[in-house]
Amino acid sequence: MKEDLLRQHISDHLKSVEKHLCGYSKNGKPKHLHLLRLDIKIVKALFSFAEDLYNEPYSVIELKSVYQKSGEIREAQIIGSSKDLPKKLSRELKRKESLLKKKFKKMIPRYVKFIERFRNGVTLPSVLPDKQIIKDYFEKELTKANQNFKNKDRVGLHQFRKSLKKMLFIYDALPKKTRKEIHLNEQRINKLQEKVGNWHDTYSLIEFLSHRHFKKKPVGCISKLRKKEIKQFNRLSTNCKPL
Repeated sequence: MKEDLLRQHISDHLKSVEKHLCGYSKNGKPKHLHLLRLDIKIVKALFSFAEDLYNEPYSVIELKSVYQKSGEIREAQIIGSSKDLPKKLSRELKRKESLLKKKFKKMIPRYVKFIERFRNGVTLPSVLPDKQIIKDYFEKELTKANQNFKNKDRVGLHQFRKSLKKMLFIYDALPKKTRKEIHLNEQRINKLQEKVGNWHDTYSLIEFLSHRHFKKKPVGCISKLRKKEIKQFNRLSTNCKPL
């Protein structure tokens, strides 16, 4: 089994974060924010995996600011482009996005230095533990995910999706032989998390519109979205089965 596997995966994704920060600084394309946030999610998942395997704490506090600030911009971009949003509110979010982008770009050189320093300081055990320990980890995570699904509430459903994505990130980082022994149904899990993701997009939009300050709260839009969200939630609860 390849040594330093987890550390190398983490290092590669941190380098990717640095690359996308520089790319965003040059051209401001939304794809860079999406991909750097995906890289950070994968890094967080791999550190969480390492904590469980080696019973050691690993901090990712250095990634918190860039993840949160890029998330604010992505939120404004995604919600602002929603077809369910009134045009006036969409324009208001575009102005907010523009201000957030300016602030974020000013911080990029500092973020790159922070992440490079963090990447160079990453240390992990060089060898993965026994395959049975890894199999036990996935069985435990599947059990936790299924329990969240069986709770039949919105918080549980969101946690269910986060658990599925986390398992997919970790599974993808494992050696091919180990993946074959675990037999994780990637295709089914990915389809399921996408279905839950579609519901969560609607739910997040309602939460955003309900709790943010706007010059005029879009009451009609929120009411329409609530009906859509209830249908999506009920469909998931009725038609989807736990893993």
